[in-house]
Amino acid sequence: MDVRVNFPFSPEFPTTTGLELEGGHTVVYFEIEPGKELGTHKDSPEELIICLAGDEIEAWIGDAEGVISAGDLAVIPPLTPHGFRNTGNVTARCLGIFSDSTVVGEFEAELEPFGERVVKA
Repeated sequence: MDVRVNFPFSPEFPTTTGLELEGGHTVVYFEIEPGKELGTHKDSPEELIICLAGDEIEAWIGDAEGVISAGDLAVIPPLTPHGFRNTGNVTARCLGIFSDSTVVGEFEAELEPFGERVVKA
């Protein structure tokens, strides 16, 4: 698993507003190079994935499997195993929007560069 992730964005532009309106929200941006994947994991809140760039990105969410590309949206229920593999020729760029200001993600394999299976933001 080899993915670039920006989570949180920065102290100046954090992933959440800090406002606790119906649980708040959190945003993550990630890139997956051709031939790489963001392995199977589950997150505590619901997540909306917006594919900003790329094509031929294999996606699995629970028992469902399909292919997404730039302009597509995927909705991932809370605690549902999911992941993405870039089988295309360009870098996949995705934005994830979580329905809570606290996110706990549990991966089947260690998430690099963190070296952890469980990450919290």
